[in-house]
Amino acid sequence: MQLGPGRLGAMTTSFAVTVALVLAGAGAASAATGGAGISTPPAPQAKRPARSVALAPVPGIPQLAAGVALRRVARRAASAATLHYVSHAGAPLQARVDVVRLADGFSVFTSTRTVPPETPQTLRWNGRTATGLALDGRYELRIAVGTAAAASSTTSAVAGGAAPVSAPPPPGSARVGAFTFVGAVFPVRGDHDYGESAARFGAGRAGHRHEGQDVMADCGTPLVAARGGVVVQRARQWAAGNYLVIQDPLTDQGYVYAHLRRPASVREGQRVETGQPIGVVGETGDATACHLHFEIWTAPGWYAGGAPIDPLETLQAWDRLS
Repeated sequence: MQLGPGRLGAMTTSFAVTVALVLAGAGAASAATGGAGISTPPAPQAKRPARSVALAPVPGIPQLAAGVALRRVARRAASAATLHYVSHAGAPLQARVDVVRLADGFSVFTSTRTVPPETPQTLRWNGRTATGLALDGRYELRIAVGTAAAASSTTSAVAGGAAPVSAPPPPGSARVGAFTFVGAVFPVRGDHDYGESAARFGAGRAGHRHEGQDVMADCGTPLVAARGGVVVQRARQWAAGNYLVIQDPLTDQGYVYAHLRRPASVREGQRVETGQPIGVVGETGDATACHLHFEIWTAPGWYAGGAPIDPLETLQAWDRLS
């Protein structure tokens, strides 16, 4: 199958992608790192936001209580972590949160903010660092207040909010949670196989070459976003059937999902997370069996100057993790 401008008609080939990370806190002034696309929406003033986890005292920092919620996407792994915390101090204090890679003890993400008393704070990390997507592996969330946080905030401001390269968290920081991070998941959430030679990238088709990999699965098998990003196309076409294109704002790679049974459950312009449901396997369009047709496009993305590449090895790696 080939999706091209000539077959699809007019398409949008340039688009803005934003929001790799959202940090929110009522009355908080923060400096954060995690790549472009950081925004801090105003927090509610009257109502306390709902929490998905219970808060417990932070070891060694009695004026803070914290809890961690994970977005689990594969076995025991997560694609995002959200820290909820609140200060019971009698005056505003400065708090620094670090996401620390346990393989080397270095901080890959830092947020420093002034925290008013009894004002719930929420900080969400979805795998972005100052230089790219975090490596798969074990991470922990650490928090520091007072002198440790204040001493590090000057460095963070100079570096645009980022902790210095290869820098550990500040002395005196306390561990508030640990998790295994994965940056991608296998998109077909059920029994599947990779078909025969005709299902491979580059296989002959009438007038073109196959630009993706077919993953054979029963119609109705759930599909999820292999990598988070922004939906840049959601449509139906005679060859692809119901299809969806998600652009990763960090790598500028595009991910194409075709032959969905029904239109995708996400909309154009929507930001989706790794592992988020997007639809179910189908056989719409020019398909003779139920399967997902999956493509990966290099930067700057799908029909925006990029090119399709063989996704089989990547799919197999995700399959092993998932």
